[in-house]
Amino acid sequence: MIFILKFDPHIHSVYSCDSRSTPEDILKRAEEIELNAIAITDHNTIKGSQEAIKIAKKENKDIIIVPSIEISTDKGHMIGLGVSEYIPSGLSAIETADMIRDAGGLIIIPHPFSRYRHGLFCNTNPNMIVDGVECQNARYIFGHSNKKAQKLAYERRLARIGASDSHFLKSIGDSYTEVNTKGQDDVDGILKAIRHRRCKEAGKGTSNFLIAKEVFVKKVLKRYPKREDYVKGI
Repeated sequence: MIFILKFDPHIHSVYSCDSRSTPEDILKRAEEIELNAIAITDHNTIKGSQEAIKIAKKENKDIIIVPSIEISTDKGHMIGLGVSEYIPSGLSAIETADMIRDAGGLIIIPHPFSRYRHGLFCNTNPNMIVDGVECQNARYIFGHSNKKAQKLAYERRLARIGASDSHFLKSIGDSYTEVNTKGQDDVDGILKAIRHRRCKEAGKGTSNFLIAKEVFVKKVLKRYPKREDYVKGI
């Protein structure tokens, strides 16, 4: 019997500054909705990912935590999936990709054609060497950028990734990736499966009402903690 893992590879915590979700609450929510694996991909920091891994080990949780980071290159965003070390922002896409490879990670392009969300392929050659693209990012209005990513993945035989890109707890797991690990249900097994394209996007889009509510809380009520405040324990 083939068991397919449900993996949400793009979740933001308070360490991203634009999310109110703590690593502990992210883990609880992921367990509630029966995800098998997650990656906390905070903007330009691995602190959220590291904290989630520590909590999971301490509490002996079954959920798999894939170390990761979302990096701001000079042309747009790039995810280092499976990366356990800090990679600086502001470098070129090629330099960043090389550093992800050197760190043993996979190069995943989030929301690649969404210009207002720093989609990398809006500003650079979509034929650069990467491992996968988000074909279903749950934070969309009409889905045009997702469709372009699906077409690119088909033409270039890239891994098809689904992800919530969650910035609040209720959106975790809205979109996710189904991963066939062939029984190797651990971090290495997930990375190997994605590298060999044994994966596909699944799930749904996040409610635009909930996204609008989140933006209101962030922009108008300004209830999002600063990263440095969270680090200090405030």
